[in-house]
Amino acid sequence: MVIALFILLLLVVAFRALTSDGSGGASGSSQAGAVENGEQAAGIPRIVQALTVAEPHRGAPEYRRADWDHWVDEDGDCQDARQEVLIAESRVTGTFTTNTMCRVAAGSWFDEYSGVILTNPADVEVDHFVPLENAHVSGGWAWSAERRRAYANDLSHPEHLIAVRDRVNQSKGSKSPERWMPPRVEYRCDYAISWIAVKTRWALTVTAEERGALLSMLEACPPDRREGW
Repeated sequence: MVIALFILLLLVVAFRALTSDGSGGASGSSQAGAVENGEQAAGIPRIVQALTVAEPHRGAPEYRRADWDHWVDEDGDCQDARQEVLIAESRVTGTFTTNTMCRVAAGSWFDEYSGVILTNPADVEVDHFVPLENAHVSGGWAWSAERRRAYANDLSHPEHLIAVRDRVNQSKGSKSPERWMPPRVEYRCDYAISWIAVKTRWALTVTAEERGALLSMLEACPPDRREGW
């Protein structure tokens, strides 16, 4: 999965380079080239260079969780997005509360954030890897209701929604990496890669402090994981 994320991020970087227009003129192109060359010289990974750095828009409407329609049953099989994640990420075949198989009763989930194994779904929260409120202030405030709904229930990318321990997820809240990192240190490399993947895929911005934290976390990645950056 991590290799696939690398490939996706590198394709996004290449696509942006190929599709950027020349409206900025020679001066704009040379300035952009100078910044890119400077970051390459400084060893900034290309997956980080692809991120757009910006502060939250001051005129954005206030975040309301109700505006992000989540845990919907898109395919009409009676299992909403939360149940779909619990089923997909359980390390054993789960059991259900009824024969209709709409709600999970038990399973086995490994919390990547803390390293704890959970068996009771009541102790499991399905985390939006980049939290809804963070997505909102990073550009999602301007999205249509349909796009917010798609983001809140994205099951097409395994890093977008992740089953984790409830108390750990509650400590994370809506915080970005400069304010919260997984207590399980060995997961921080993957955490940064997944965070960047979500932000890149959905064209969400990062703050300068957030970008700095991501760079710091990527430094923990072993050399063989940095190939292609």
